[in-house]
Amino acid sequence: MTAPAPLTFDDLVDPLVGLVRELHPVDRLDGMPPAYVGLTAAVADSRTYGAWPSDLVSLGTTFGDLEGARVAAVGEAVERYCGNYVPAGLRRASAAELRAEGRRLLGPEDLRWFADWQHARPGFPYARFTDDVEIAWAVGTGDGGGAGGGGEVLVPASWVHLNWRTGERRGDPFLHHLNYAGIATGQGLADAARRGLLELVERDSLSLWWHLDLPARGIDVASVPGLADHLAGSRLEVHLLELPAWFGVPVVAALVRDPVTGIAAGGFSAKLDPVETATKAVLEAVHSWVFTRGLLDADGWVFGSMDAGVLSRGLYLEHRADRSYLDAAGPVQEHVRDLGAQAQVWLDPRVQATLGRRFTDPGEVVGIDALPVGTEEGMRAALAAAGHEVVVCDLTTPDVALTPLRVARVCARGLVPNAPAAFTYLGLPRWAEVAATTPNRHERRVDVTDPGQLLLLPPPSL
Repeated sequence: MTAPAPLTFDDLVDPLVGLVRELHPVDRLDGMPPAYVGLTAAVADSRTYGAWPSDLVSLGTTFGDLEGARVAAVGEAVERYCGNYVPAGLRRASAAELRAEGRRLLGPEDLRWFADWQHARPGFPYARFTDDVEIAWAVGTGDGGGAGGGGEVLVPASWVHLNWRTGERRGDPFLHHLNYAGIATGQGLADAARRGLLELVERDSLSLWWHLDLPARGIDVASVPGLADHLAGSRLEVHLLELPAWFGVPVVAALVRDPVTGIAAGGFSAKLDPVETATKAVLEAVHSWVFTRGLLDADGWVFGSMDAGVLSRGLYLEHRADRSYLDAAGPVQEHVRDLGAQAQVWLDPRVQATLGRRFTDPGEVVGIDALPVGTEEGMRAALAAAGHEVVVCDLTTPDVALTPLRVARVCARGLVPNAPAAFTYLGLPRWAEVAATTPNRHERRVDVTDPGQLLLLPPPSL
């Protein structure tokens, strides 16, 4: 039998048979940086093949690089397409059964997602992950985490794949929220894994810095080469912070403020090069600003997408003309059940007044050259030294495998991924480990078992 002919990246885009049917430019908005380039991809509906819901729209953004935006939009479409595909024949077992067989896995001791007080909250939707819970498992390859060995590692399939609870899987134990962090498309599996790992490091740094209220140095925006040109002609005010670089790579937070609309929107990034990291963080913040524009009015495009069935209304807060979303979020942010709802909370002037100062008034400001220049080898060595085994699952579907692209889900034993404020993964051991050694901005060490000592409000992130 003749093997299928290899395909190119461009073969993925076709109005009739492509995974991506067409690409459209993002509408220009007043106040938007003229250099900002955004393309949305209209993605083929994978539900044609059964219980395989995938994102119907993806986005690619750059500063001044149309081809780069096209590559990013198609890459995101491929990531979601492959990530939502669940192959048949996954092993179903409890963690106890697998250990009895001598299998290596990311089990309940690694993935104690939620704290006891979260599980005790009335209406909390997620069950405890224990040794006797029978679930499906995906196969990954681990690096041993500095302990040697490596090889095959089993990971909860719901943690690996996107939108797990569809079709017959709705009856599976509901253990955690959608896992946003660590899935990426790349030119080959190694490239995809590197990108996914950097995203994990970014989200770990963001989550711990934010909710433990840790200090961060400001970054002089003028010290970032090219950034002033990217922002020229825009009314947006930009602030940058250096987040904790526990694993030798720069992590940057950006906040853009719009004096006309009153929006404060954030973006975050981790890359090997500090300038690229800062630029990407600002790009993400501008994207968050664009999204938040659709939340300003009750007839904005975000609410229109809910009416069209593209977005779920139940995951957002009801529109408030006075922007008093803090009153709707709940005492422990239990109603902030989606990353989009976090943008609503950040429309509240009270939130901006109290938490915006973390971005606008840092205790120290440094130039971009003060940030570390990372290497993949150094990052992996730092992770291994801290005992964080990296596990890579290849999610590439057979059709996408005909192209040079690959999709990887990367998990790192112990790192903290991001989640909406209602479902922050506060049960993971790393919270206590970092809190025990790192004072917060007020020179106090946080008791992570006490929700009153944690910053539960969300960061300005999507």
